[in-house]
Amino acid sequence: MPEISRVFVSIKHNLTQQGSMPSMIPAIDRIVTAAIAQRVFPGAVVLVAHEGVLRHTAAYGSTMYADPGSQPVTLTTRYDIASLTKVFTATAVLQLYDAGAIMLDRPAADYLPGLQARGVTVRHLLTHTSGLVLQLSALRAVGADELRAAVYATNPTYSPGTHVAYTNINSMLLGDIVAAVSDQPLDQALRTLLLEPLGLEATGFCPDLSVHTNTAPTEWDTEWRGTLVQGVVHDESTFALGGVAGHAGLFSTATDLWRFAQMWLDQGVMQQRRFLRAATVALATRNHTRELAQAAGGTAQAGEEALRCGLGWMLERPTFMGQAPADTYGHTGFTGPALAIVPSERLIVVVLSNRTYPRRTPPQHHAITAAVLAAAREAI
Repeated sequence: MPEISRVFVSIKHNLTQQGSMPSMIPAIDRIVTAAIAQRVFPGAVVLVAHEGVLRHTAAYGSTMYADPGSQPVTLTTRYDIASLTKVFTATAVLQLYDAGAIMLDRPAADYLPGLQARGVTVRHLLTHTSGLVLQLSALRAVGADELRAAVYATNPTYSPGTHVAYTNINSMLLGDIVAAVSDQPLDQALRTLLLEPLGLEATGFCPDLSVHTNTAPTEWDTEWRGTLVQGVVHDESTFALGGVAGHAGLFSTATDLWRFAQMWLDQGVMQQRRFLRAATVALATRNHTRELAQAAGGTAQAGEEALRCGLGWMLERPTFMGQAPADTYGHTGFTGPALAIVPSERLIVVVLSNRTYPRRTPPQHHAITAAVLAAAREAI
C-alpha cells in the first residue's frame, strides 16, 4: 500500500492541475447521475478509499442545476458540511480527554460555569443523551448573546442518560467546552488541534470571500435572510452565532474529509503523528446509548433503538448506511453530506451534495448514500 502522506500529496497535485479525476466504479456513476436527473440534488462529489488508496473519486452535475451562476462541480468544490461539524468538535473533545484536560463523566457545568443543567456530563452531550431538547433554530432571530443565554438556562426535559434525542444543543455545548478548556475561540481551537496538523487546507468556518464562487450554494432563503445562501453557513442558529458553532458551520471538500476519516480508520494516527489514542478511537466507536440505557435500569426510551450513538458518531444507521457491517460508523448533515467508515473492510466513503438547493425538501438523499456505500462495498 502506498505511504498515505505521499498519496495525499499526489492527489492534491492532481486536483490543482486538473480539477477532477476519473471515476472508477461505474455503479456509483449510475446511482449519482440518476439522482441528479431526479433532482435529489444538483451535483455531488463522491470519494471511495479502500486500504488508504482511492478506488473512486468523481464530481457530478452542477452547483445550481441550470440556474444563473451555476458551475460544474469539481473535486475542489467546497460544501457546507452542516452536522459533520459535530464529529470534528467531538474529535477535539476526545483529544482534550486524551490530554487529561476533559473528563467524560464530569458535569459539563464544571467547564461551563453558567450552565444550569448540572446533571449533564460530557459523555451525555457526546451521545445525545443529555435530555436537553431545546430547538436552536427557533432562536435564530434573538441574537448570539440571547441564544447562548437561553441554551445555558435550559434544564433537561428527560433525566440525563435515559433518553436519546439528536439535538444540536449537545454539540453546541461541546464546542463551548472545547473553547473554554483550550482558552481560545472554537474556530481557532479546531485549527490548532485538528485542521492545520491534519493538513485540511480547504476546511474551516466562514470561508473567505475569494472562495465563495467555488462553494456550492445551499438554499435560496426567501423567508429569513432573503438571499442565496452561498459561502455562509446554512444552519440558522450557527448563522446567528456568527458562523462558528460546535454543531454546524464547517465547509470542506471530499479529499479533506477523507484525510480526517483516514486518521480515524488508522487508529488515531496520520503521517506518523498521533491525534487520538487507539483506545479512545475504540471507545468512541462503540454503542454508548445501549450502555447508558442498561446503566439506567433499562429505562431508555424507544428512541435508543433507532439512534445508536458512539462518542460523536452515528452507529448502525441503515437509513444512510444500508446493510453495512455492524462496526460501521459515520455521520450525515442536513445540507446533504455524509461520511461512512467501515473498519472491518478498511473502507471510507464520502458523499457531498447540496440537496437543500434550491429549497429544503423532505430528505431523499440518504437512500442515495446507502446505495453508493453498497456499490463501493461490492467493488472492493
